Amino acid sequence: MNEKVGLMMSRVSFLIIWLGLIVYSVFLAPDGNGSYLSDLLTLNDPDAGLLAMFSLLGVFPAVFAILLLRNDSGSVPAWPFVLGSFVLGAFSLLPYFILNKNKERSNRTPNKVRKFLQSRGLSIVLIGLAFGLMVYGLFAGEATIYQKAFLESNFVHVMTIDFLVLTGLSIVALRDRDGVAGWIGLLPIIGPLSLVITKNGKERKHA
Repeated sequence: MNEKVGLMMSRVSFLIIWLGLIVYSVFLAPDGNGSYLSDLLTLNDPDAGLLAMFSLLGVFPAVFAILLLRNDSGSVPAWPFVLGSFVLGAFSLLPYFILNKNKERSNRTPNKVRKFLQSRGLSIVLIGLAFGLMVYGLFAGEATIYQKAFLESNFVHVMTIDFLVLTGLSIVALRDRDGVAGWIGLLPIIGPLSLVITKNGKERKHA
């Protein structure tokens, strides 16, 4: 009974976060965009920090493909939500965490796709890409420009919050799917994928 209550509370929490994110993005976040959005989309000399964050949001959905599609056997198929996250980020993934229930059924993910998602090489490539983007953004970007964009641009403001929510969801996915937790999960993209590599390595040794 306590487990059912805990699961219900968790799903209600995700619902509150999802609705709060929508309301905040529409009504409370800055309502302008200036040239920040167009500069990013056209690569018209955007600030390195903004470009790095924008690019990392393109990497994160691939991380969730690894976390959620290796074993897509819940009550709700994960792939539509993962696919939607390439455009909508956490706005697409949160409904999955709200609706999905653990269920004993066969894995929906085809074996070839599952093996690709579980491959060490894929995780290493994504870790390297994320690390390169983070270093580029931190050392080539201007903190004052990012701060100004965060306060003025709806797109920059929302994408930054979206990135933080995705980081939290990746930790939840690891905990629920793999029973893996740790502070390293707080390191976006790199932390969760490092834990996946470690877990897969241990499973191969014991196979």
